[in-house]
Amino acid sequence: MTILEQELVADRSALGRFFAVAIEICRHGIGSIARILRIRRDRARLDEFPDHLLRDIGIGRGEIRSITRFGRGGHGDA
Repeated sequence: MTILEQELVADRSALGRFFAVAIEICRHGIGSIARILRIRRDRARLDEFPDHLLRDIGIGRGEIRSITRFGRGGHGDA
């Protein structure tokens, strides 16, 4: 059971449940924003690498977007 479900099930007033839901939504939003920023930073760093270093790592220049978004094993279905 998630924290959100625990807070909703707990014996609380409607206002207390509202704040619990609002906090959980904010936490999720902050995590999403942090992930987007990490992806953008990693793409910018990999774009700066010369082609021979990307080959040493084992990726091509055309794979940078996919790898930074889904990881090495992902193919866009995650």
